[in-house]
Amino acid sequence: MTNTKDKDVIEGWLRLYNCELGTSFQVVDWPDLRNPTKKEIDAVCEDPSGNWLAIEHTRIEAFKGEKEDGSRFLQTLAGLENDPDLVQPGYEIDAVQAVGAIPNGVDWKQIQKEQREQLKVLLPALPAGIHKVVIHGKNWNVVLKIDKELAAPGKVIGGFRTARTWPGDPGAELIFKAFADKIPKLAMYSNARTILLLEKDAVAGTIESQFAELPETQETRDWLQQIDEVWSVNTMCMPAEPIIFTNQVWPGVREHVCSLNVDTGVFRRWDH
Repeated sequence: MTNTKDKDVIEGWLRLYNCELGTSFQVVDWPDLRNPTKKEIDAVCEDPSGNWLAIEHTRIEAFKGEKEDGSRFLQTLAGLENDPDLVQPGYEIDAVQAVGAIPNGVDWKQIQKEQREQLKVLLPALPAGIHKVVIHGKNWNVVLKIDKELAAPGKVIGGFRTARTWPGDPGAELIFKAFADKIPKLAMYSNARTILLLEKDAVAGTIESQFAELPETQETRDWLQQIDEVWSVNTMCMPAEPIIFTNQVWPGVREHVCSLNVDTGVFRRWDH
């Protein structure tokens, strides 16, 4: 079901699409919002000449389970970003937690507490370089990769940054799921140009790399023959920065690569 965030993404992307292609489409109907109990597309758009666009939007995870793992990361190691107790003067420290590192059935707040308390003791003793550190809990262990380097000359305060490892592209599975969920709804709009809009809101991975793993089979061709275009929209900068990126994924790969600041309206076309 379309929600407020999805609506904002679609409207922002449509502005970007218009800037890139010199069109003037506007959303004239939100069928899924109007009929939430039915399987409707997200947006119907029209330009002053009476041309129509039908848009169906979905978010594609960087890997299966990314959203759930991201929630665990945010409530554990990520919550310690530049924690004053962990910043070592004169050093830049990166702490990396593996995807899937936080087990089920444990208190995430307790994990974060132990990470802070144990890293407070461990970090000062580590020389510059890359290290494996194990944080021990009552019935769990979490392995962290610590990269401790001397800060740039003149940067006295230092920093403590956090990240997750990326397990790699998940293959075509998530794209095929999007096809099965979304394309049948788009195919009903034979009088409109139909667009499947795939959103990525994580730093890791790309829609393009997942799409490229689709097998060249009749099943793939059958799905794509039912729609006109596939575009990616990258919202990884939001909400910190109001910038969205897009590029055409199919049928012309990366023929259009551009960005828009949705607050200021600044449009930029990227070399590719």
